[in-house]
Amino acid sequence: RAGAEPQETHHHAIALENLSPSSTYYYVTAVISREDLQGGKATVFAASGDNTERDGSASTSPAPAAGAAEEHAMRAFLFPEGGPGAPQPQDEGDEEDAAAAVANEAPSIVSPAKYFSFRTFPEPGAALREPVRVWAVGDGGTGDYKAKAVRDAFANFTGGDWDLTLGLGDLAYYSGEDWEYQKKFFEIYKEENARVPVFTTPGNHDRPTSDLWKQTGPYFDVFTNPGDGKSGGVASNHPSYYSFDYGPIHFVSVDSDRLGLEDDPGLYAWLEKDLAAAQKADYDWIVAYHHQPPYSKGSHDSDAQYECYKLRQNLVPMFEKYGVDLVLAGHSHSYERSHLLSGHFGSSYEAAGSDAAVVKGRWEEDPESGVATLVKRECGQGSGTVYIVAGSGGKTSGGSLDHPAMHHSRNELGSLLLEFDGEDKSVGIYLVGSEVEPGKQVLNQAVLRKAGTCPQMSDQEEDDGEKDSGTFSWEARMEAEAYSYG
Repeated sequence: RAGAEPQETHHHAIALENLSPSSTYYYVTAVISREDLQGGKATVFAASGDNTERDGSASTSPAPAAGAAEEHAMRAFLFPEGGPGAPQPQDEGDEEDAAAAVANEAPSIVSPAKYFSFRTFPEPGAALREPVRVWAVGDGGTGDYKAKAVRDAFANFTGGDWDLTLGLGDLAYYSGEDWEYQKKFFEIYKEENARVPVFTTPGNHDRPTSDLWKQTGPYFDVFTNPGDGKSGGVASNHPSYYSFDYGPIHFVSVDSDRLGLEDDPGLYAWLEKDLAAAQKADYDWIVAYHHQPPYSKGSHDSDAQYECYKLRQNLVPMFEKYGVDLVLAGHSHSYERSHLLSGHFGSSYEAAGSDAAVVKGRWEEDPESGVATLVKRECGQGSGTVYIVAGSGGKTSGGSLDHPAMHHSRNELGSLLLEFDGEDKSVGIYLVGSEVEPGKQVLNQAVLRKAGTCPQMSDQEEDDGEKDSGTFSWEARMEAEAYSYG
């Protein structure tokens, strides 16, 4: 920012442990001194609410009389042992007198309408009582009117109701500077991030100012992802790749930008352990996400770029070995959704033709509704994977968009809604655009279903799998295959 005075940024992290699963918790952010807090005279500043507060100002006025009962209850929660700020017993009488008495008590508590809230995840493996909604947005770190339009369209379509957000890389253009994250990510998505947890994966525009090998720099300062295994999955103890569970859904985040491309042995060893454990646990769904796509004909051509080729050689075989159902990526500034693929490790010509061997199953589109449906009838190794590119969260950049493995491709702004339904074991796939008018919100819709149940891997099969895993060698595969940029 030319001419601006340098500003010091303070990063704060709060760890809450031993919370109950599938429970809603409410909170406000406060600016208080330790002395005032101990003395029961703290003033709580709202951090959400009307447009004025969205611009950064805050109100310190007491809650109105209409919220007296809620404020009384909140005061009792904050000061349960009768401290200076605790509510005082009130005689039955005039409600206005009671409200005035409450308003004069210290501290001043914001209206319940201005509370933030979050909901804890269900137990790993727990059955879904209601659909789980996931927002996946790629390359949304432009911070401009286009990113805001995509944000607002998604919030409008979902009614602000979803469970977790996946940031598919390039979270702050152009270099991943701290000020870029603050302005183009945290300011743009502050209302959404205050309510819904966000899980990220690094992209090439996050890399210039961060060392992905040493795990230092702005990206690692501002994002804390669950690499300790406490949120499910095998602990990676690494901030660039990790996994977590949301009920019967297992999510895996892989650093495809540096560590995946440069053959970090720790990444691949962890990934194999994690996916093997997930397959044995028999989750309903396994979803992987990273930045670069293995298949695309958008602004990045997977036939011509080494990074995409490397993913097909390294990550795709691992995903297919353990029956990953969905793989999400960004990088190409477009939307592309593949057929059910298996064994597609080479160039796009492998997927050409109606009888292509690498296409395990094809989408069938309803001519009236336009909704496409695909049934995944097998599980485990070679059962097939659907790959989705959702990189138009902040810009579109064209491309031929004619990859033969893709069922649907388009060059329009948008983001992805995944809606997992536990009753019929399906996931609704919605491309939500950048307009809020009814009839213009959903640009494309599809439903992926899984037929039947997958038997758990036996101990003998697991032992055999561990013995066979030594034959999977990304180094050997790279040595065996020659590649040209064509």
